[in-house]
Amino acid sequence: MKPQITNITRPGENHTGIALHPEYALEMVEGTTEFGPTSSGGPELIAANRVRMAKVSEPAATMPSSPQVPLELLPVLDKLGARIAFERIGVRLYEALISKHDAYGSFRGGPTREDLVQLRGEELRHLGLVHQVILRLGGDPTVVTPCANIQTVASRGIGDILVDPRTSLVECLDAIMVAELADHESWAQLVPIVAALGHKDIEARMREAERTEVEHMTKVRGWLAAAAKVAAGGD
Repeated sequence: MKPQITNITRPGENHTGIALHPEYALEMVEGTTEFGPTSSGGPELIAANRVRMAKVSEPAATMPSSPQVPLELLPVLDKLGARIAFERIGVRLYEALISKHDAYGSFRGGPTREDLVQLRGEELRHLGLVHQVILRLGGDPTVVTPCANIQTVASRGIGDILVDPRTSLVECLDAIMVAELADHESWAQLVPIVAALGHKDIEARMREAERTEVEHMTKVRGWLAAAAKVAAGGD
């Protein structure tokens, strides 16, 4: 099967945009004056309502209380909870990306299947590392911490793209680049926090994981650059 590089140059059934039919745009504008708004107020009222609801709402999530965990460790466990959730998602993202490779193949300069399997394995090892660290600090790896809850919701759209049967390998690489950028930034923030606890062995393993995430970003950037070159007609 011919590998998919991009679909942006193929005319299809996209009816968005008004450049081809400016007369319809004029009719739409006229319709706003004929029927008017369906509710009173504007952006200021919406903003005021957001502020009001924010003040009366409960937190998105909380940390569980535990007699075995000192209060000063809760922020660390919160961040570690986010990493274990995100690394779990990362494994699933690369599994979906491997399926895209199996469906469409790769392209000149793109990832091999072995490349993607390797990255999936490294995400899985990071998941295991964080699991071990949480246990060592007396925490529960199954807890959905506040940061874990936020990062899981924020990454949901990336997974939607990768499991969509209509998306190509390159489109999914674009999406997973977003995940890798967020993943590395979170590791970069987490390592100094864990290092402050004084566990040198844990710190060393966390720093190694951070370096691996940098390698992930570099690889995905390279594949996307190669895809752009192929799409532009380069060698």
